[in-house]
Amino acid sequence: MAPTLSEDEIGDLIYLARTGENEDLTTILTALAERENVSPASILSAAKDEGKSTCLHMAAANGHLETVTLLLSHFTSSPPEKQAFLDAPNEYGNTSLHWAALSGHLPVVKALVEAGAGVAIANDKNYVPLDLAGFNEKMDVVDYFLAQSGMLEKENGEEGLKGGLEGVEVGEEGEEEAVEGEEVVEKGRSPLA
Repeated sequence: MAPTLSEDEIGDLIYLARTGENEDLTTILTALAERENVSPASILSAAKDEGKSTCLHMAAANGHLETVTLLLSHFTSSPPEKQAFLDAPNEYGNTSLHWAALSGHLPVVKALVEAGAGVAIANDKNYVPLDLAGFNEKMDVVDYFLAQSGMLEKENGEEGLKGGLEGVEVGEEGEEEAVEGEEVVEKGRSPLA
């Protein structure tokens, strides 16, 4: 059963995460979990402000790496619950990773990615965290995301992207042609689009 938290309790949790006050955050989180007879992870999952932002959004946006680590440490027993918390969108579709990237907090971005945050989740404007880092000229974050995608490409083997394009040829005027019975999804459109 979901915990019942007052607006003030949610506000306190959000504030303490935003300011990086880990000792007070832990004290309140523990007390609420005991009162509601649920895990601290359940309290954190339920604590969203009026804009659907979580404690993780606030800690990430303000570059509080220790707070981010503390918050995520409460999700050890339930991987699905942890993933939902990591990738929770606010009312505009931004995740905590969007906010960390937007603000240029590279250590927080790295911690979130290593914890499994979705790097390809788009917000309601169809922007992924990489886009927001680029828009705000947070080039160290951009470089990190690009290096991560390069490592993924490398993991795909020597063929890499070539393997995904196998069987596709581009004819005149950019029209795709099927090779050896391969189906073309849409003429004139790149298979990567």
